[in-house]
Amino acid sequence: MTGYRKTITVVLTAVLMAAGTPAQTKNSETDEAGQKELYNYVLTMDKIQKIASATQALQVVAKQHPELNEGGSAKSLDQTVQRFEKYPDAVAILSKNGLTPREYTVGFMTMLQATMAVGFKKSGTYKEYPPDMLKQVSKANLDFVEQHWDAIQKMTATPSGEK
Repeated sequence: MTGYRKTITVVLTAVLMAAGTPAQTKNSETDEAGQKELYNYVLTMDKIQKIASATQALQVVAKQHPELNEGGSAKSLDQTVQRFEKYPDAVAILSKNGLTPREYTVGFMTMLQATMAVGFKKSGTYKEYPPDMLKQVSKANLDFVEQHWDAIQKMTATPSGEK
């Protein structure tokens, strides 16, 4: 796995582990509110560009703070954001990219959900989105990612020369 993709995978894993899975989301009102926030977040190319740029810049922070790569015990978006806020250097990177820790976390997770779902559809895993998926990821975000698939893949691709 190349450096950028590995960092994205590590950061995604940490964020997802910290925020919980859809099955865990149903366990409390706070988690349900977080899942609703993800569902209602509207992806745009501007937001995806900011998220991709911030994620690339966060590689340095991830190297300096390996504990960020270990997931965590956060059980809600609020806890995930609070965990992120413990690292001023990470918050500075997000700010430089026009994002707050919350918008980054919500946007990143929403982007991940939508791109994974579209990727599965494009690979033939399913022809139509399963009804349960449509309860987790908005159809509008799925349609957006489908329409901009190539550009999103290019934005989140490994910079040339990285390993």
